Amino acid sequence: MAFMKYLVPALAVAGAAVAQGDSCKGPKTIENPGDASALASCTTFEGDIEIAAKVPKGPITLEGIQEITGSLTCKGAQNLTSLAAPDLESIGDTFLLSGAIELRNLQFDSLTEVGALNFEALPNLQQLSFTKGVSKAKNIRISNTDLANLKGIALNTVGDMEISNNLHLKEADVAQITNVTGFASFSANHEELKISFPNLESALNMTFRNVSSVEIPSLKKTQGLLGFYSNFFEELAAPNLTSTGDLVFADNSELTNISLPILETVKGAFQIANNTELKAVDGVPKLKTVYGALDFTGSLEKVELPGLDEVRGEFNLQTTQEFNCDALQKEVGRVGDWVCKGKVANPQTKDGESGGNGKGNKPTGAAVPLNIPSGMTMMALIGGALGFAL
Repeated sequence: MAFMKYLVPALAVAGAAVAQGDSCKGPKTIENPGDASALASCTTFEGDIEIAAKVPKGPITLEGIQEITGSLTCKGAQNLTSLAAPDLESIGDTFLLSGAIELRNLQFDSLTEVGALNFEALPNLQQLSFTKGVSKAKNIRISNTDLANLKGIALNTVGDMEISNNLHLKEADVAQITNVTGFASFSANHEELKISFPNLESALNMTFRNVSSVEIPSLKKTQGLLGFYSNFFEELAAPNLTSTGDLVFADNSELTNISLPILETVKGAFQIANNTELKAVDGVPKLKTVYGALDFTGSLEKVELPGLDEVRGEFNLQTTQEFNCDALQKEVGRVGDWVCKGKVANPQTKDGESGGNGKGNKPTGAAVPLNIPSGMTMMALIGGALGFAL
């Protein structure tokens, strides 16, 4: 009997522990605030947590949980007004919010690490309340929100990064990022969007569309595409850039100056097309080699390439202005097919696309399509697309 006296409480404690352990394993669907409160004893939740689409109107708060090993997702919860997890530090897989049209408050004071962050169709979300800052994430996608800035994103390295169709987004200061290992794309946000990557040193692929300012003072190289399409800045400077893949400036209606003072190698095509205010290309004095085509069209009056030794693809320059092609040909080293024409009414890119008479337009909620010549590489084709899906 004495043995039973101690055995029964021990079994009860063990049973409670097992029950608690089961309650902290997923998948788990949150259908109301009570379901969220039931997880408050779970320091670590093993598996996925989903906020149900038919959750009742009001807030959902996940108290107590410090780690979710799987994903935290919410798709189509149109009545959700607030989502909070004050103690949550990490989400092992994806943090997905989609179609929560009434969501106005997102409070994650302790969150610093996610596998991937994907926010889309959140028309009333105006700020990211990530108090400590998300410093680790493989991929970031933020699309169709009401955000005015990206405060709370504090990454050092990111894979794919898409920021698109956020019509009130005016600031994208991602100062901590030093490396982009995938594809970074900015498109169809507010026309006054200013993008600052002060510490970015290397990237795989980057495209910028419909922005008023791009700062990349520390960028040294990109392996793939570096593309600027339909932007509104007057100058683009990359003082430390030495090498890139495809390099494209197209339909930038206010661009007057390109400054790439130590750029030596373009390991793809180098295209300048339809930048109607750009009269001179004289800011690439160290450029030595273009692996693909060199394709300049527009209203150019002066092109200086004193260091250019080789263009392995076609050299195509067509301008509406009077131009001394003979002088340029003497300056340039070995090229493939040579085409140089001045006083052309409708300058054509090397693949026959118009490259001189259009004007860039302000965004109207959707990115402006751009025709990329078929001779460009696949990376350039991707860069000209409306957006980049992760």
